[in-house]
Amino acid sequence: MNNSFSLLFYIKKCKADKSGRANIYLRITMDGQRAELSIRRKVLVDKWNSDMNLARGSSDESLEINRYINTIKNKLYSIEQRRVSEGKPITAILLRNLYLGKDSNKKMLLEIFEEHNKKMNKLIGKSFAAGIAERYRTAKKHISEYILKEYRIKDVLVKEVDNKFINGFEYYLKTERKCKY
Repeated sequence: MNNSFSLLFYIKKCKADKSGRANIYLRITMDGQRAELSIRRKVLVDKWNSDMNLARGSSDESLEINRYINTIKNKLYSIEQRRVSEGKPITAILLRNLYLGKDSNKKMLLEIFEEHNKKMNKLIGKSFAAGIAERYRTAKKHISEYILKEYRIKDVLVKEVDNKFINGFEYYLKTERKCKY
């Protein structure tokens, strides 16, 4: 996989506001395909160095903008490298979406569990008894407690639920919750 990949930070001088500040944009180019986004920062037009793609000067504002730009670069290079090393396809648009957190595969375990439980509650008396719905709520509570105890986070990505997670949860149920089966 031999991808040509570049990042360009730029401003649109003609769209500067009344105080002379312009939004900073990022253009991601991958094999000739482009994707653009605003980095949600502004800079004085005369403080922008378009050759270096950075803010000029050593003021606190310029240093903060330049640090932020470097952080963005590092994240994007890291995402690109990870995709390449995993042999997964990558495009400029996909890279932008992954950076922005618009990954369509980011389904969280407890969110899905909660959706399921809401559906089960609506079926009480129709095709499920109230006790079944209570068991689902209890199961979700146990999973939530396990995630918090073991991973110290509130939820996990569904794609991270693997054999290790399942075995760990089973062990937690048997030891911490004293479940027999």
